[in-house]
Order: sequence, then C-alpha cells, then structure tokens
Amino acid sequence: MENHRILEAINGAIQQVQNEERPLQVGVSERAVAHRLAVYLEPYFEGWNIDCEYNRQRMIPKELQDIKACDSEKKTDRIFPDIIVHHRTNADESSDEDNLMVIEIKNNDPEDTCDRIKLELLTNPEGYYKYKLGLYINVGNHDFTKTWYKDGAKITEEQLLA
Repeated sequence: MENHRILEAINGAIQQVQNEERPLQVGVSERAVAHRLAVYLEPYFEGWNIDCEYNRQRMIPKELQDIKACDSEKKTDRIFPDIIVHHRTNADESSDEDNLMVIEIKNNDPEDTCDRIKLELLTNPEGYYKYKLGLYINVGNHDFTKTWYKDGAKITEEQLLA
C-alpha cells in the first residue's frame, strides 16, 4: 500500500473519531481511543487485519529485547502494540510483507520514551518484526498529533510522502 494512501486513511479515521456524534471524553484511556480509531481504519485497509493490542507474531508472544529497561514498572520484554495493520497468521509461513503498520497512542504525552523505542525497534528493517511504518499519536483535548517512524527512525510527514 502506498504511503499517501496510508496517510489519507489515518487522517480520515482520525477525522471520523473527532466528528463522532457522541465524542470520546477528554482524557479517556488510550485503549478507548485505539479501539475507535481501529474501527474507522478497517474500511481503508481492504485485505489487511486491524487489531488492537495484538500480542502475537505467528505463534510467539511479541517481545522486544531489553524494552523493560525503559520503564521501572515494566517487568517483562513483552509488548502489546495499541493498533497494528497486518496479515494474521498462525503458521510459520508469514513474510516480511505481513506487517504494514504499528500505532502507539498516548494522552497528553508528546513523546513517550518506551513507545519511541518500541516504534524504532518494530520498524527496524534489520529487526524481527519489520513493520513498514510506525505511528505515534498524542491525543490532547481531541487534537491528534502524529509522529511517523520508518526504517527504525523518526521521519517527517514530508519524508513519508517522498
């Protein structure tokens, strides 16, 4: 899927969340925001699965080595991405093309250190997961600020579209 179509999908889904007849309350949990966003993303990604907190890669729980070091409250290296766009599979037959995008969401936090590290590692082309794109969304008072990741690094929206 082309990056300009992905950006249109993200922007369209965000606009639908913001324009709901009964909008989410300010400060609602990131899980609630992730769910609503995932619902609106589904029609844009035909042929892909959109899942919240999906914690499997094939049959193995998702883990990132030493990610627990980023937060004193984190006890393991297991991760639970807020939203992923991927092809679900239970077999060992998945390919590098099965992981399109991973999204992390936070309320009123311009850059969560653990989420930044997760997105860098999950989009690293030399890593295990090899997501094509990562997206960090900071939700503040119904504003959605986006930070993109590609090839293990933060990029601008202009770089995304180049």
